[in-house]
Amino acid sequence: MANFFAPAFQVEINGNRLSADISCNVEQISISNKPDTLDGFTMTVANPYPDLRWTHTTDADLFRAGNGVTIALGYVGELRPMIDGEITNITPNFPEGGLPTLAVGGHTRMHWLQGSRKTRTFLRMSDKQIVEKIAHDMGLEPEVEDPGVQYDYVMQPNRSDLDFIRMRAARIHFELLVEGKKLIFRKMKEADEQTYTLVWGHAQQSLSGPNIFPLKSFSPTLNARTPASDVNVRGYDPKTKSSIIGKASTADQNGDMGGSKRAGDVWSTAFRRPKEYVRVTSPVSSQAEADEHARAIYNNRAIQTITGQGTTIGLPALRAGNVIQLDGLGPTFNGKYLVDSTTHKLDGSGYLTDFTVKRNSSS
Repeated sequence: MANFFAPAFQVEINGNRLSADISCNVEQISISNKPDTLDGFTMTVANPYPDLRWTHTTDADLFRAGNGVTIALGYVGELRPMIDGEITNITPNFPEGGLPTLAVGGHTRMHWLQGSRKTRTFLRMSDKQIVEKIAHDMGLEPEVEDPGVQYDYVMQPNRSDLDFIRMRAARIHFELLVEGKKLIFRKMKEADEQTYTLVWGHAQQSLSGPNIFPLKSFSPTLNARTPASDVNVRGYDPKTKSSIIGKASTADQNGDMGGSKRAGDVWSTAFRRPKEYVRVTSPVSSQAEADEHARAIYNNRAIQTITGQGTTIGLPALRAGNVIQLDGLGPTFNGKYLVDSTTHKLDGSGYLTDFTVKRNSSS
């Protein structure tokens, strides 16, 4: 088991590990991780006067924008790679009193997808083929799951590649990540098994197993108005001149995450009536596309039934996209949650992981 009293880090820039005399001046490291957004890092380095090494000498080139950065976090003898990206912003601080510092920030190479807006069409392609083409065009390696539906015609209407892929992901309940130079496009994993169990309020139980840890704080919200019991997506097929209706309900939910009430049942139980959500503004060209879109809308709304934010000890393997079990919160809020985002912070006070989660059921 890791020595949780000895947090550690390792930083490499352009493939070269920071020397000890530089690492000892690193005051703080923070790494944020959330699907569909630009994962990022910040690192604060002391820049003592009068040398002002990181702003007034040739050593400043070490933290030049565009330099590649990899950061590993964890504990002495157990480090885990956390981010592989590039420096995108540099912020020196020259205070009236106290120690000058340099804040170095960056993102994964997902920021490559934030280039110019494009208008183009994709003919007779699936989302897998579309994302693979965009990845190759941008110099990224695609790792793409196949949703299984091919479209006659898809337009990218004056959007950046990032905004366009995010829109495609939302239509089919997928998520987007970049690790190193790998572009990952995959189905959300709320039906997976948990990686960790975090326990609030029971110190002995929270350290009773290899993957059981203390939940330092947690604040959840159940919103019974978010989910729908039924979703209809309505379109029109100009070839057959007939309507297309895609439907989804609680039976199409991706698991129940340990709850006794699925998302649609939370609404109908609380307010004693069904809630139908109808989408007519998104064009669909086939029954398969309408059904796929309806299931995605249902599950996108369902996974927001319970949301929350919490803090635990520094756990490098706790990442967005994981499923975790939270206990000690009472029957309504105990259960599995999909991790929506994480922020790993290591500074003079130690190593903590903040996270947000979401869930598609309650008890």
